[in-house]
Amino acid sequence: MRRFGWTLLAAMLQFGTVVWTSPLEIQYLNFSARDKNGIYVRDLDMDEVELLIDEEPVPIRLLGYKNTPTAFLFLLENSPRTAQYPVSMPQFGQINTIDELRYQLASGFFWPLLEVGPVMLVHFYQDFEILQGFTEQIHQLEDPLLRLQPNSMGLDRENIPVARMIGRAVDRLLQRRESRKILVLFTATVDRESYKSLEEYRQLLRMSDVELYVVTFAARFPSTTGRSFEQTMNGYYFQNLVGETSGRLYFAEQLSYLEDSLLDLRSRLTNSYTIGFNVEPAQEPTEHDVQITIVRDKSEVTHRRILIY
Repeated sequence: MRRFGWTLLAAMLQFGTVVWTSPLEIQYLNFSARDKNGIYVRDLDMDEVELLIDEEPVPIRLLGYKNTPTAFLFLLENSPRTAQYPVSMPQFGQINTIDELRYQLASGFFWPLLEVGPVMLVHFYQDFEILQGFTEQIHQLEDPLLRLQPNSMGLDRENIPVARMIGRAVDRLLQRRESRKILVLFTATVDRESYKSLEEYRQLLRMSDVELYVVTFAARFPSTTGRSFEQTMNGYYFQNLVGETSGRLYFAEQLSYLEDSLLDLRSRLTNSYTIGFNVEPAQEPTEHDVQITIVRDKSEVTHRRILIY
């Protein structure tokens, strides 16, 4: 979000035409928009977007679309919760969640994303393990996914440090220079320890420029009988995290829902916008309320609600 000392030339090379003429402090915000039919808006002009900061209109200096440099990190839970069997055997109705996920991702999912920036792949159980560093080569993403072995042998199915893995992934993305940074998490549910640190990770995401998307293999509305603490608090936890960003939470309790979730996720990731605007330099960062609207009838815009600068 924050960039200092950019020259007009650098901004033009990265985003195209801009209208500022001095290297002021610049902030960036990402958003996606659906029209009244639920279709992602793909043809916005700058004069169709309105930005309010603390309820005051702010001039927009640039509008980036598919030309916004972006870094993606995909974080996949590979644990006994997502690798329920030593090997998937569809003929017996035994399909590992991680197997279904990796096969769908390896079936052309990344092509549109690589047009705007590199992708990194990580899987985790108790440790953060890199499958592939940031790359723009499709085979370097699909090959390790196809070779990935389901981790069904672990004994601990409850204490899986989801929040700590999010933190590790955010740290990786913050090292990138791209203007847009996207973290996509695939996980079963939140764990108890992660839930205890909800506020800490909300603040982490609020203060960073990383946008979080989550696909959780759990029910949106778990049964009232026999549900665990993790299942009960799962939606609340992840909605609070993605709500600090311009991201979205998807529920894929059944594997049949996964394909639809991935289709919408890819559409959202490849049809998001970035706006840039000037701000007055501040001695101490403070929170500011954000509102972005577009001149389209009955449209829905998703963006950060609070910006710190």
